[in-house]
Amino acid sequence: MYNDDDLQRLYDDQYFSGRSRPPMWIRRAEFIIEKFKPKKVLDVGCAYGELVKALVERGVEAYGIDGSDYAISKSDPKIRNRLFKVNLNSDKFPFDEKTFDVIGSFYSVEHIHNIDFFSKELHRTLHDNGTAWFLTPNEGEAGRNDRDVFTNTFQGWKKIFEERNFVVREFSPHEMMALKGKLGKFKFYKLPKPIQKIIKKIAYNYANRKMNDTSFILTKY
Repeated sequence: MYNDDDLQRLYDDQYFSGRSRPPMWIRRAEFIIEKFKPKKVLDVGCAYGELVKALVERGVEAYGIDGSDYAISKSDPKIRNRLFKVNLNSDKFPFDEKTFDVIGSFYSVEHIHNIDFFSKELHRTLHDNGTAWFLTPNEGEAGRNDRDVFTNTFQGWKKIFEERNFVVREFSPHEMMALKGKLGKFKFYKLPKPIQKIIKKIAYNYANRKMNDTSFILTKY
C-alpha cells in the first residue's frame, strides 16, 4: 500500500501534465447541479480542484481531497482552502459524518489499495439520502499497473460496494454531453429536448466504445 512518498513520486508534475481541462469540469459541474441539485459536494481525487471551483462559482458548497502535493499546489488560490491532502488508503476524510449529499469520484477509485477503509469513509461522510457518483475504467485485473492498482469491471465494483453496505446501479451520464461541441456542425442542439436526449445517449455510447468507462451510482442501504 502506497505511503506519502509513493504518492508524491507517482502523482507528480509529469502525471498531471495536460490534465487541466476547465471546460470539461464546468460542464460536469453544471450537470451535477442539474441532475442532483446538491447543497454540499465532495470531489474525491480532485487534482487541481477544477470541479470544486466550477461548483463554488455556481453557488454550491464544494470541497476536494487528493493525495498529491503537486496537484493541490497548482490549484486556484481562491479555492485552495477547500482542498485537503488525504491519502485515500489511510487518512480519514476531514469532514463530519453525513456531510455531503453528493460525492463524486472521477477516475480515482482505481488508484486505491485499501478499499475497505475508503468505503467506510465514503459511507461515513455521505448523507443518508446522499448519492456517490463514480466514473472509472471498465477494466478487470488485466488493466492494473503501478498507478491503476485496483481496476475492475462494473460487475466487480457492484459486488465490492454491495458487500460494503451500498446499493449500486449503473448510471449513464449521457445528458452531460454538449451538442454544441464537436457535434455542433450538425445543429442537433436546435432539435426538441427529447430528441436531443436520444442523440446524446447514442453519442455517449459510441464514444464510450473507445473510452471503455463504467459509470455508477452508490446510495446507502
